[in-house]
Amino acid sequence: MVDSLVLLMAERRAAGQSRLPSERDLAAELSTSRGTLRKALARLEDDGLLERRVGRAGGIYLREVRPSLRADPVEPAAPFSIRRQLDRIQGVPALLGEQGHQSTTRVISAVEREAELAEASGLDINVGDPVTVLLRLRLADQEPLSLEQMILPSDRFPGLLEHSLGSIYELLEQHYGVAIAAVDETIKIGRATTNVAHLLQVKVDTPLFDVSRIGHDAEGRPVEMSHDLFNATITTLSTSVHTPGN
Repeated sequence: MVDSLVLLMAERRAAGQSRLPSERDLAAELSTSRGTLRKALARLEDDGLLERRVGRAGGIYLREVRPSLRADPVEPAAPFSIRRQLDRIQGVPALLGEQGHQSTTRVISAVEREAELAEASGLDINVGDPVTVLLRLRLADQEPLSLEQMILPSDRFPGLLEHSLGSIYELLEQHYGVAIAAVDETIKIGRATTNVAHLLQVKVDTPLFDVSRIGHDAEGRPVEMSHDLFNATITTLSTSVHTPGN
């Protein structure tokens, strides 16, 4: 019924009319009961599409519709929001510490295996070369924030699994002398699957920022290949862009 009314309203507006027929005439035109019609009219009135007026000039009037980009907010899973700046290269522990939150990393798995085709291409190594694959859960004030899979070339970082795996960026720089100087990222919107929802402690289909990343060193060599899933209910993405010379 709501859809039928919206179509009728569009036809009236296109014809330059701003008023709908009486409830009796509308019910007859749409072949419905007045009770069903009133519920649909009430919903459209709540949505700001209709206005009921009383008195001599009373009736059901169409309201002017202005384009709006307002979106209903997603209910947050925690009483805070983490800001991730896209124009900065920063690990999660440093990001959280800077914003006054406690950072915790839970290593779900850490293994060494042979590189698959996509991984070899992204890291500029050969298929079958050894890679270290880390799956980690990142928490902010004990609230699950992101799930991250990071893949690194094992030959370049021997003995990596013997170290603490809380902050890989810090470990690479301090122990191996390799700093991430540039990243290529692709960000999409995803939904939490059953397994991911369990790890992030959210409902299935909760919105996620799906981030694919390749980090490079100062010489442009690929260092890491990562896939992150950020809980979008507590993550805000931001960036700052400046014109050259400013």
